[in-house]
Amino acid sequence: MKTNPKTVGMYSSRDNTEAKCLFIFKSGPLPYDRHNPEAQKQLVADTFGSENGWETQRLLQAMKAAEDFYFDEICQVHMPAWSKGRVALVGDAAYGPSPLSGQGSSLALVGAYVLAGELKLAQGDYTRAFAAYEREMRAFVEKNQKIGQSAAEGMVASSSFKIILQNWMLRVPFLMNAMFQMISKMIAKAANGIELKGYGET
Repeated sequence: MKTNPKTVGMYSSRDNTEAKCLFIFKSGPLPYDRHNPEAQKQLVADTFGSENGWETQRLLQAMKAAEDFYFDEICQVHMPAWSKGRVALVGDAAYGPSPLSGQGSSLALVGAYVLAGELKLAQGDYTRAFAAYEREMRAFVEKNQKIGQSAAEGMVASSSFKIILQNWMLRVPFLMNAMFQMISKMIAKAANGIELKGYGET
């Protein structure tokens, strides 16, 4: 029976005074009550209930009593157009790259700047401004969305080889540092992947 890729992990927070746990799994759309944390916890427990490796079962038990439980989907927003009529979208509403990219706020700020600038240049012709906004932003958005896609693939390895490789990287400081440097360079390249126009004073 084929199962969906899953990951269980822990990391430190608050200057190493707390340990946080995360459960990540790949699936299709899930029906759940966004206002019912207990139902969300049960969904996670059902998904990972048969996993007996590492500390999974102990962490599932701890999750049941957790008061800072947070459940959400990690996804991206892809739209063929970011405007219709007199309405244009910016930020996550138009091109959310997912939290795994770390670029959501950056895209929103740059998008707002470009949209405002193009509206100024168009002198009230919003149709022309919206088209220019998309031309300026589309390639930049796609570069940053690829970061989120790459991160997601790394978080839920889909093959035994990838899992072994991932575990080795986490155990060997040199490999882990090399991986972080590579990711940092990729993020920096994508984050600087647009040359902003000087739209002048407003």
